[in-house]
Amino acid sequence: MKSGKVYLVGGGPGDPRLLTLRAVELLRAADVIAYDELISDAILAEHCAGAELIAVGHRAGAPSYAIHPEVIAQAKAGRTVVRLKCGDPLVFGRGGEEAEALRREGIAYELVPGISSALGAASAAGIPLTHRGLASHVTFATGHAPERPLREGTVVLFMASQKLRENLDRLIANGRDPSTPAALIARATTARQEVIVSTLGALQPLGDAPALAVIGDVCNLRETIAWWEQRMLAGRRILVARARPGASELAAKLRELGAEVVEAPRVSIEPLEEFAALDDALGRALALDATVFGCAAGVDAVLARLTTTGRDVRRTLPRAILAIGKQADERLRACGILPALSVPGACREAVGAHAGLLRSGRLLLITGEEGRPSLLAELTALGARVETAAAYRTRRSFPRVQREPFDLVVLPSSSAAQALYGSEFGGGLIDVPALAMGPNAQAAARRLGVRDVRSTERDTLDAAVARAKEWLAA
Repeated sequence: MKSGKVYLVGGGPGDPRLLTLRAVELLRAADVIAYDELISDAILAEHCAGAELIAVGHRAGAPSYAIHPEVIAQAKAGRTVVRLKCGDPLVFGRGGEEAEALRREGIAYELVPGISSALGAASAAGIPLTHRGLASHVTFATGHAPERPLREGTVVLFMASQKLRENLDRLIANGRDPSTPAALIARATTARQEVIVSTLGALQPLGDAPALAVIGDVCNLRETIAWWEQRMLAGRRILVARARPGASELAAKLRELGAEVVEAPRVSIEPLEEFAALDDALGRALALDATVFGCAAGVDAVLARLTTTGRDVRRTLPRAILAIGKQADERLRACGILPALSVPGACREAVGAHAGLLRSGRLLLITGEEGRPSLLAELTALGARVETAAAYRTRRSFPRVQREPFDLVVLPSSSAAQALYGSEFGGGLIDVPALAMGPNAQAAARRLGVRDVRSTERDTLDAAVARAKEWLAA
């Protein structure tokens, strides 16, 4: 059997937005993700559907080996393995040892750098590691036992929790002033980030939480430039339910306000098993008034099918092509198709604003196999005569790991509520407060047993963000 390949990937400090593009690409293509136990839930949620997740990280007191035997076994079984490591794999991450072990085993590997925990934690804490007039150099050392004197500049101690006082006392014994500012940063860039600023002589551990220590005058700058905790939703964990593929604008807005956001389920697109119904619908499309695309996946699937069957889009679809939502509009324009009408969203308010154009129209609505019941209902309510055509299949996957509780679940639609709460994963979220975008999503959540679900006054992204801020602030 042909051997697989191992990718030694840096997962950064914890926030999934700090992953490299290469790391995200590999996470969404791997057969196996062998992860450090300190990797955040939000990063693990980036895995592809069907990937096997295995916790293999080394912790103090655990058996020591160059690389976990399971990584070797999975690669020799011909699988693609992402060995996902905190920070950067070559900065106190044992990446060098693991690469050597893979070379000895004859297994192909690739090293993918990540943002070092030191850089990520210091940035999130508002502590510059170098600063003109305060620190012209920085030293990275392991917090298990820094052996040489570290008397000047900024010192960063990785894995500092277990022997914190022992190591700080050693620095003092080697000549460092006990009044030197010092900081301890735990769970950096996540919703549970915690930062303590004290002095070298007084700094104490933050319980058993893995942490990184920074020693030097630069720690005093945190009072001036700290920013992470000042964002409105900092420290909050939110799950945004998903029903369709593509980037979530709602999740992006919540992250921008400081929330740690997990999207579930992850939705991927697969081609139809047979195309007879789609071909038939496309063959009759010219007799209708307009074709309606509600997502980028539908655009891609229809254009791909027309190309495969040798048909020209201009001679197959009506002149009027309608885009519902930003992603459908952008994908159509990228393909050289100018929509006759672009509606910013599929909610009742957005669609209803164009009632005069849609009323009595004969429309072909392109959907996935599961349809778009809410959008279909809105169009039909306006008096449009709507045919639907499934152009693709969706595949959903849920996070395999959930170690931290959520403060809020946001439900953008009734189909998103059904996808989430109709799963085993969603069954564990029944008691988490839920915010529904519109009455349909609220009703669907209640039917599925959610105990505390409230609805936005308006079915828009801005209304959902405003309501989330109000609720979580209270």
